[in-house]
Amino acid sequence: MSLDDALIEASNKHFRSLPFHDWLGLQLVEHGPTTVVTMALSDEVRGAVPGTIHGGVLATLADVTSAMTVTGAFDIATEWPVTTDMHVRYLRQPKSGPITATARLVHRGRRILSTECSIVDGEGRDLVRATATYMIVTMQGLPDLS
Repeated sequence: MSLDDALIEASNKHFRSLPFHDWLGLQLVEHGPTTVVTMALSDEVRGAVPGTIHGGVLATLADVTSAMTVTGAFDIATEWPVTTDMHVRYLRQPKSGPITATARLVHRGRRILSTECSIVDGEGRDLVRATATYMIVTMQGLPDLS
């Protein structure tokens, strides 16, 4: 198993350890300066109107994919990315699945990182375009949510 395969396997295990991500069925396909995450188009993620997907699910997919793409830009053992700003443009509803998000790092500062993300349906049609900005914080700065 290559280092990239091991990282993807470990990341998928981490995704499944988070109940919301597991429920969404997120799967990491590629990780690096460009990151790809897929999700099945299932009844659980459908919106109130038949044939739609919930906008919050699409925003979450963009945020998770974008956050994964910045993980190589800091020390993951002591630091963590926190979303400070996100803009989501909804373009259309999907015709088929799976839904695929592709994010790339577009700016890396000392503490601020910016990404761009696109989400497409199973036919490759653009569903969402998003930009996100993350601040890198130290682990001791994070609240204890237990």
